[in-house]
Amino acid sequence: MKTRKISVSTIFVILIIAIVPFAAAADFPATTPSGIPISELEQFIDIFVAEHIGTKTAGASIAVIKNGQIVFSRAYGHAIQGDVKARTSSVFEWGSATKLLVWTSVMQLVEQGKLNLNNDIREYLPDNFLKRIRHETPITMYNLMNHNAGWEDRIVDLFYSNPKTVPSLEESILAWIPNQIFQPGTIVAYSNFGTAIAGLIVERISGQPFHQYVRENIFNPLGMRDTAIHPLQTDNPSVAERREQIKGHVPGREKLIPSEVERVFIGMYPAGSVIGTAEDAIKFLAALMPAEGETSILFRDNKILNEMLSVTLSFRDGFPRFSHGFMEHYGAVRALGHGGNTVAFSALLTFAPEERFGLVVMTNQAGETAICFGLTRALFGEFAPPAFSGALPDAREFSGTFTMARRQKRGFANLITSLSIFPVKAIDENTLDIAGAKFIQISPYVFKNIGGGVAFMDLIDYLFFETKDGRVTRISLMYFDLLPVGIGRLIMVFGSAILFALCILYILAAIIITVIGAIRNKKKKTPSNIMKKMNIALYASMAAVTINNVLFAIRGLSFVPYASLQIHFIFNIAFAIFVPIWIYFMWINRKKEPAKASMVFNYFTMASSVICAVILMAWGFWH
Repeated sequence: MKTRKISVSTIFVILIIAIVPFAAAADFPATTPSGIPISELEQFIDIFVAEHIGTKTAGASIAVIKNGQIVFSRAYGHAIQGDVKARTSSVFEWGSATKLLVWTSVMQLVEQGKLNLNNDIREYLPDNFLKRIRHETPITMYNLMNHNAGWEDRIVDLFYSNPKTVPSLEESILAWIPNQIFQPGTIVAYSNFGTAIAGLIVERISGQPFHQYVRENIFNPLGMRDTAIHPLQTDNPSVAERREQIKGHVPGREKLIPSEVERVFIGMYPAGSVIGTAEDAIKFLAALMPAEGETSILFRDNKILNEMLSVTLSFRDGFPRFSHGFMEHYGAVRALGHGGNTVAFSALLTFAPEERFGLVVMTNQAGETAICFGLTRALFGEFAPPAFSGALPDAREFSGTFTMARRQKRGFANLITSLSIFPVKAIDENTLDIAGAKFIQISPYVFKNIGGGVAFMDLIDYLFFETKDGRVTRISLMYFDLLPVGIGRLIMVFGSAILFALCILYILAAIIITVIGAIRNKKKKTPSNIMKKMNIALYASMAAVTINNVLFAIRGLSFVPYASLQIHFIFNIAFAIFVPIWIYFMWINRKKEPAKASMVFNYFTMASSVICAVILMAWGFWH
């Protein structure tokens, strides 16, 4: 009897041992979505990364998950170039990938019945909070998720160089409310401001600071102990300490160098402030891909998870674009995710829900694409668009000049964003050139990137054209739309820039001429007259306002608070008031200048000062 029991038990154990590996193998496909065997993944990534670390990329931390198991996690390169090596425990900045936590938080509140995605967001905000709404169409949470609420971009009071100046989330939002320049739902213009508003709504509904909500409802349930989201990392002192042990880098002439501005603090922090390890980030992706029959830790039911990962905005012909804030990735399988960049870090989180495969790439280098996007494409495979065999419209009809819908229209940044234009040139009836990149038409009004161009163009896989009455009305990319620019606008933008540059050159020439003339007059003992003195005062004011705006640009790029820039605006306004008054007195005293050559000189000064004042006011350098 005893022998029989041992025999049955032994057979039972043998069966279990045999069945479990079989079940695991059945539930663990042997390849990445691109077809790379999981058994060869380590070698593949090592070889891929080796081509870039130390030359194109400073350091990187990479994690891969398959069916809920981390199958790869390794750090490469340096946390501090030439000094400290990167480790899997090193923390990196997520940048805009932080936004995925916002949309997850929003959907958690939707599941609890506390938020409706179709409601006007003003129902969840204080009265008269959004004061620059120009359209009657309500702004919904869908608009925030799809980045088509209609706001202009905001580049002021987004980052702060001094942690002591970082305001609360609500204060940061109110510091500079952007104008609504498009009707909600019509134009996509990627918006940090819109995401911050969504974060504030989470705060108001939950009754908690956003960072505390995320800590309690995402980080803690997932065991993300090595991640912080507060802009000062006060929610995780360990991360704050490790952040000081890694530096951001930028490409140098011969080697990668630490960035001069490698640490900034974001006031609208739901839009991009997370700092953490790649292994922690992969835990977040794992929670978005529960096994069949299991419920995601982040939700009470997978129904809301599935809704979150469903498409909310598409390009033409059904090409998916956004899924409740998650961006579609075009690979061999359907994948979602989000990239992120800060002043000295880059990151990309991508996952394929149906394959339960996820990849996190984090680097301590600004604008890094070689590993972030290169490795992602290698592991997720190439997208195969639907085949088209019919007639295609002539690509030569699409030529023109376009500008980003994502732009700041009000204030001084209007000029900066207006100078960012995209000339679209037809190479033949089926191929376009944009900034050196070649795009071939694969179906009517849909173009695929086939290579070339400046670095950032490599990130644009497809272009989608919208036309009306034979004219292009919009070109859609993943993050934003491009809008046509008329010849009149181009003349105004570049004409004013050229005129201003000529005025600056005139100031320099006038100073040199005046110094030489003063030396000659001193030798000849020629007395000066009132017109010469008034002329000197006028172009001296032009020199002063030029210096003022140079300092303004330097300070603006140093991420000082918007309020501290007011002194420069006041100076510009004073100059604009001073010019017509001073010219009036010069005009009534013009007969006191006996030399015709000197009077011509005075006229040039008056004309240049008027041009400077008009351009400064027209381009919003007064606010």
